[in-house]
Amino acid sequence: MKTLPIVINPVARGGRRKPPTERLEHIAAEFGWRLEWWATQAPGHATELAARAARDRYAALGVWGGDGTYNEAARGLVGSSTALVTLPGGTTSVLAYELGIPRDPARALARLLGGERKAMAVGRTDSGQLFLLMLSAGPDSVILAHLPTIMKQRAGKVGIAAQALLELTRGHLPRFSVTMDGTSFEASWCITGNARSYGGPFAATPGADPFATGLEVVSLQRHGLTAVVPFFFSIPSGRHLRLPGVDRRPAVEVRLAGENIPYQLDGDAAGFLPVTARASDERVWVFVPRPVNS
Repeated sequence: MKTLPIVINPVARGGRRKPPTERLEHIAAEFGWRLEWWATQAPGHATELAARAARDRYAALGVWGGDGTYNEAARGLVGSSTALVTLPGGTTSVLAYELGIPRDPARALARLLGGERKAMAVGRTDSGQLFLLMLSAGPDSVILAHLPTIMKQRAGKVGIAAQALLELTRGHLPRFSVTMDGTSFEASWCITGNARSYGGPFAATPGADPFATGLEVVSLQRHGLTAVVPFFFSIPSGRHLRLPGVDRRPAVEVRLAGENIPYQLDGDAAGFLPVTARASDERVWVFVPRPVNS
């Protein structure tokens, strides 16, 4: 039988949700795989484990966690032939939505092991940071930068929502410059998508293709609560693209500049502006489900 190591983030969802190991091992055996469980011990450890899997030429590496853990694993897998098997175990696990993976872990594993390998594009920052989903600067990045880690782990979406209300009452609404295609403008929110999904199954950057080189940039050029709140609440319906002051365009590179303004990558606080996001020619192999009717 082939060996499939599964990286587990023990603090995903505050450690409240454990993988159903027996069910997953049974499903894997039906497809000719034997599971090994590799637990992370600190931030960044998933990258080390993924690099080990790639170095030892494992065909695939499973990851049970959220988008931050998927991102860490991708850093260790990029450029290798070892494919990522994405198991939803985090608060949101947006990448699973993007790849059409069921939320139930047993169904997810079955669909993936019976699925196909595809080469997923990645984005990079000028400092070398990798992102699978998006780079964003705006109220979302301010919320994540100020959100206590323990609140995110233990309270999940409720904690994020509480922090959002706190930031809005404080009036922490950023303003910064966006430069691409030789033009610059001011924005209060900029989502640079390598993929479509944002915050769940919501297509904030619907023109982004995670399997092709290139980014889609959606920027809100208006400022203030009366612009930011409608933009945020319109993303699930896709109406955010039709709001006044919203700019949408494809790009290969975009630079965001401002003072003391945080940005986030794949749902985690990642640094402060200025930052340049670029589409990369690198690829991470991922397992995706086959279409149901195939």
